[in-house]
Amino acid sequence: MNVNGKGFLWLSPLAVALAACGGDHDDRSLVTASDSATGNQLLVMHNGSSNAGQVDVLDGSLYVEQTFSADGNEGIALDLLGNLYVANDRGGAPSSLQTLHRVIERSNNAAAVPALDRDFPADGSITLKGIAIAHKAGLVMAANVGGNSVEVFGSAVGENAVPLASTALAGNVWDLAYDEASDRLFLAMTNGTVEVIDDYVAGGFMATPSRTITPDAAGPVSNIHGIAYQADSDTLVITDVGDAAVADDGRLYVIGNASTANGTVTPSRSLAGPATMMGNPVDLVLEGNKAYIAEKSNDAVLVYNNIVSGSSGDVAPDDVVESIKPESLALVVEQDVLADLSDIDETGTDFTGVAVTSNAPALPGDPDVVVLDLDLGAMQRGFSTGLDRESLAFNQLGDAYVTYDTGLAVINRLAIGRDGEMFSDSRDRVIEGASTGLSSPKGFDVADQQGWVLVTDNGSPAVRVFGAQAGGDVPPLFSTTLSVAPWDLDYDPSEDRLYVALTDGTVAVFDDYSTRRGSAGADRVITPAEGGVAFTAPTNLHGIVHVADTDQLILSDVGSGSNPTDGKLYVLDAASTADGVTDVSVRIDDEDNNAVGATQLGNPVDIAFDGEHLYVAEKSQGMVLRFDNILDSAGGDVAPSLSWMQSAPESVSLISEELARSPE
Repeated sequence: MNVNGKGFLWLSPLAVALAACGGDHDDRSLVTASDSATGNQLLVMHNGSSNAGQVDVLDGSLYVEQTFSADGNEGIALDLLGNLYVANDRGGAPSSLQTLHRVIERSNNAAAVPALDRDFPADGSITLKGIAIAHKAGLVMAANVGGNSVEVFGSAVGENAVPLASTALAGNVWDLAYDEASDRLFLAMTNGTVEVIDDYVAGGFMATPSRTITPDAAGPVSNIHGIAYQADSDTLVITDVGDAAVADDGRLYVIGNASTANGTVTPSRSLAGPATMMGNPVDLVLEGNKAYIAEKSNDAVLVYNNIVSGSSGDVAPDDVVESIKPESLALVVEQDVLADLSDIDETGTDFTGVAVTSNAPALPGDPDVVVLDLDLGAMQRGFSTGLDRESLAFNQLGDAYVTYDTGLAVINRLAIGRDGEMFSDSRDRVIEGASTGLSSPKGFDVADQQGWVLVTDNGSPAVRVFGAQAGGDVPPLFSTTLSVAPWDLDYDPSEDRLYVALTDGTVAVFDDYSTRRGSAGADRVITPAEGGVAFTAPTNLHGIVHVADTDQLILSDVGSGSNPTDGKLYVLDAASTADGVTDVSVRIDDEDNNAVGATQLGNPVDIAFDGEHLYVAEKSQGMVLRFDNILDSAGGDVAPSLSWMQSAPESVSLISEELARSPE
């Protein structure tokens, strides 16, 4: 499988702590060469009669640190956030797929649970084997053995999933490698060839191969299984199991100029023979020039420190690690931790647009989510959820979470595309049902490092925290009961502190939220004020942003929901320690609840901050507003710097150019 779709993970403090704990160091290599270099963590999926679905986490020295029990048993691939996608053929045809929440941060011997993980069907498939992820496009591609096809799903799908595409092939494909930068798909065929399809996604998932590569070093029986592509050198590394019933006829080929290779080719390197220990090399991944090979028939993971160059023939691996019936591998590579969009505090982030939900759009059929230019001068694209949409926020993958009257929708890669599209079971999913406890979800925050989606429930006052990969009718991981109906919230991951905007005009603050979970109630309640006197009712806080860099809160106050002219904006200092009646440092308000004034604020239901400027969803006036340099505003009856007319805007969320990036 392609390293582009097999690894990459942000290592949080929890992951580092787990790694430091070590593991069963008796489960180590049969042969250890002195020059075997330490590498990254490696995930090994097993598929034997007694260990199918066992995922071992190996440390950089290839000791087993911990084990996880998955439902799936075939190909595996990691996304940018460390969620593991798994193909599952244990139940027979059709196969299914599973997404496992941040596997390496789970406790040892943990198993899949609905509150964290999701399964989705692959109707029409026979036996899914290798898989790869197109990270930017948000697609999972699976090799369908017995069905002679590649099955394609949106990576955010849920229990109602249907394939986005099914690419019919002339033969069986065991594994695949996708080079997203060039939109090229390499298919490891069981007939001993590699099929290459150019412009695979852009071309509509067409089946016609651009080229067929046939290694001339194959044995009398050739059956390609493992495949990995090294883009910077344009090199393919593939494994050949030969006769699957024979335990000593495995081979490996290195093929240069892979993007243009065609016909019968002579590999630049070929390995075969008893010293290689290859009998059924069913999968491989690359870490630079180092190759890890899942050797199933001989119960081992083989390691070649420099697979791309060297002599051909019967060359022994540099390291051999005992591993009972390994089926597939995924490499874990550390990624830089980027701030969640709600936690961007300073200038310098490159944004590409601002997403706005309308509740409801002006006309039936109009998009209910639009993306505007940052200067609010034009609309870039539109999307229709078909739901009674409320708030919207993005995760680092570029997927959008959207609350609606009875649940939460997850829209695949809305941050970068989907123009003119609608909610689709082939790409998207919902979290909805009696088990969720949701009765009127409103604002929320996505905390990628924790793998959380924190949702305010206005109907049954609470904060409900869901696993970010959950789907369907699932319970939250935990809930925090509130005595006042909330509207929105902002979670500060660096300080583990939660700020909740309440509809009585106050802010509830919860310290040590991940451990205490608000079990003892709010640690502090902030009441915005001026001159030591709380603002006169009606006050009804909706939008909330915590600026961690300056420790300030930005708040929007809709006043009376039935009054379209009494909205206000506040900035409050020393937010982390503020308690009780607290003076604001900025108050944007025309001080006349019977007139909208220059501010245009009547019902400012949501806000988004780019480190300098504040975007406001002003529902009663049907406008999206931008107040520049909000933290330094003089306040008063200040006109917005920019505006855009939008039917009933309900929420605003900024889109960073870092979203939906490929891990490399």
